[in-house]
Amino acid sequence: MEIEKMIEDTRHFTKSVQDQLGPQVFSGPQTLMAELCRVSGSLAGGILVTEGKRPARSGTTVRLAHDISDVLYILISISDYYHIDLERAWNDLIQEGWGNLAKLQDMENETGEMPERGTP
Repeated sequence: MEIEKMIEDTRHFTKSVQDQLGPQVFSGPQTLMAELCRVSGSLAGGILVTEGKRPARSGTTVRLAHDISDVLYILISISDYYHIDLERAWNDLIQEGWGNLAKLQDMENETGEMPERGTP
């Protein structure tokens, strides 16, 4: 799915929810951050259960895809609130990552050793 479609779907759904439940739902950075914390906690719990680090709560099922999508929905909503071009930001992030990886490779080629973690 294209990021533009995901953004438009997010906007449309958010507007529909706000039309039905009121403008306070999914509005403002504080509310969005609180929602991000909530859905991130659900995702973290699901991962812990999936990895066997914590038992599942009685009567619940792990829904990793749903929880990841929920986090993504809130992140898209936050980026939309701040008028961030997500596609451009993503491309910048990946390019920066490739640049950092190339620097690590150069350092490894110069010294014959992989630099310690955290070394720029």
